[in-house]
Amino acid sequence: MTAIAQGLTPELRHSAGERAAVRIVIRGRKLSLRFEANDSAALRAIMSSYIRLLAASLNVSNSLMQLERSRVPNKTDKKVD
Repeated sequence: MTAIAQGLTPELRHSAGERAAVRIVIRGRKLSLRFEANDSAALRAIMSSYIRLLAASLNVSNSLMQLERSRVPNKTDKKVD
């Protein structure tokens, strides 16, 4: 979760201006996003943006884990000299 939070950090610096803001909170393995907005349109826009970013981050994370698992030799694999 820390890596995902760090990936979202640059977005926090370039917030949606004065209409909306996001805060990231990490507690153990739990990542929370707290949204605040002046109106429903700004809230919907900022939530949509972060949901897309989170989905992309999770897809990359899952792909990397699958790649790592595929590279770990299986105990039944035999070495060829």
